[in-house]
Amino acid sequence: MDWSRTKSIFIWVFLILNLFLYTQYLESYNEGQLIEVLGETTKKIEARLKEDNITYIALPNNNESAAYYSGQIKKFSPAEIPYSANQFTQIENENKLIVTMEKPVKLQENGGRNPFLEFLYNNVQEGDSYVLWNVDEEKREATFFQKVNNLTLYYNVRGYVKIYWDDENRVYAYEQTMLEKHEKLDKQQNLLTAIQVLQILDNKNLLKPDSQILEMNIGYSTIVQLTQTQVFAPTWEVRVKLKDGQEEIHFVNAVQGKIVELQNDLSEIVEETEDLEE
Repeated sequence: MDWSRTKSIFIWVFLILNLFLYTQYLESYNEGQLIEVLGETTKKIEARLKEDNITYIALPNNNESAAYYSGQIKKFSPAEIPYSANQFTQIENENKLIVTMEKPVKLQENGGRNPFLEFLYNNVQEGDSYVLWNVDEEKREATFFQKVNNLTLYYNVRGYVKIYWDDENRVYAYEQTMLEKHEKLDKQQNLLTAIQVLQILDNKNLLKPDSQILEMNIGYSTIVQLTQTQVFAPTWEVRVKLKDGQEEIHFVNAVQGKIVELQNDLSEIVEETEDLEE
């Protein structure tokens, strides 16, 4: 059996499958939603939000553009893991590092920099390619998401870092996954404006009366997570403070205007993907 040739055939089959999934995903969008958004003037949208007492900070008003990107799941090998006298590293399923600190590292600021970022940059491989997303003081966990094209990639189980600390504010362990070989898949796309995204959310009754838009950012969401090569779409992140003080986060495809449903528990994503891959 010619194993080399068989291996090449499998690689090409998976590449074609990934491109097919990507094309099918784009074609499946409902373009009517975008047409509906563009049909109203900015003044009408603002009036509707005002009527529901939905307030917002100064919205990004620049005409942004971005492209779809792809990336591959990083498979770690023992030979390429940087040696550290204070770190014991295990590799799980080839794509996750589980690192235990031999001597816990004290969280501390440096030059005013966030202590979690300070630890990340000093102790984690390619730490500057991640951005802080959430700090859970109760669980003593801090979650970082990887960046694609210098923008946050939201909730991808193959591109995150999570660090754990004790009651003395000392990091004793962290875990890491990584996506590599990011490539632009198409030309730059004109993105929906912030006010158009708010209209989409309002049309879907996702913006509740008396709420406040706290922040709007452009990042990326993953189209398909269950293949070795993954595709990322430009995505608006919208943070909303409700009347009762709680916070919601909505994601909207920044090109097509589709509401993006993201699983926000990385551990649950791992279980689901493992079940599907078996």
